[in-house]
Amino acid sequence: MKKVFYFIFCVFMFSCTSDDNDFDLVDLSETSILQSPETILRFDDKYPVSVKMVDSLLFIVNVKADTCVDVYNIKTRQKIKSLGPVGHGADDLVNPSFILSVDNDRVLLDEGNLKKIVEIEKDDDGSMQLKEYIPYPDSIFMSSETNLSNNYIVGRKIDAIDGKMFFIYNRTTENILEVECPFTLNEYVSDYNYTFASTVALNEQQKRIIVGMYFFDLIHVYNLEGKRIHTFKFSEKCIPDVNKNTRMLALENGYSGFVRCFPTEKYCYLLRVSANPIAEKTENMLIQTDWNGNMINSYRFVDNVSGQFYIDENAHKVYVIRNSWDADINEEVFDVVSFDLK
Repeated sequence: MKKVFYFIFCVFMFSCTSDDNDFDLVDLSETSILQSPETILRFDDKYPVSVKMVDSLLFIVNVKADTCVDVYNIKTRQKIKSLGPVGHGADDLVNPSFILSVDNDRVLLDEGNLKKIVEIEKDDDGSMQLKEYIPYPDSIFMSSETNLSNNYIVGRKIDAIDGKMFFIYNRTTENILEVECPFTLNEYVSDYNYTFASTVALNEQQKRIIVGMYFFDLIHVYNLEGKRIHTFKFSEKCIPDVNKNTRMLALENGYSGFVRCFPTEKYCYLLRVSANPIAEKTENMLIQTDWNGNMINSYRFVDNVSGQFYIDENAHKVYVIRNSWDADINEEVFDVVSFDLK
């Protein structure tokens, strides 16, 4: 009787975990190498974390600086404007991030301090200012990984504690749909929000949402009703184990995951990070997929890159932040660079 009970228990436990054999394995053996970038700007006194381009203007979000956003002329490499003094005042910013959008070419910022979605507006005389684009909907406050389209806002709640991966907010009906992770772990974890942290890309025209996960080597494809269409894994060991003592993912032996994304009309680009804490080594890749999650291209960075990147499909370039150690000044420096994707 005990043996029968043990067998049933094991079957139950297995059913509560994901069988990743039903995830399609993506072949990364034909990955191209990205090297010899063009250096656009160098910083040894600021910490850039996000980049965005509109026409000839390069917008950079900084941390550890007096102002949050700097604007440069990409042709002259000269700064033309600083916006968003750091603070908690009526017009101050704290930790803004660019809102991703396939069908909206405005420079929009997710800024929880103001409880607004903010636009960097350029006047006819060339001057720029921050102004409210739309109020922040109460039901999604506060969020990250924010995507905006004509009828939807998609992102991830920062203060979620129940393990939801992302939400789909209908701007017309004001209804919100929260989507759970499609698999469960075989052990309890203490922080579901951290464990299932995700990066999200929306394309309303394609009726698709692509979700990558920070600590899991896979991406999910959803429709706008929150139904999962497909899941792709990029290594056999795509789901880390859980440390029974700490109730956290056992990442000390290494892991891979997706930490940033960028949507375009035809494609989704995702930044994949493979970390090996024991060897103190990190590898970064750029994965290009269609909106059904099928891989189109994969690229490996030789350099250490980070932050929100920007894709210029007309010029076939990726703009990203590279950090390195400058022996001449004996300090860490951050460069905004571009790599050719042709």
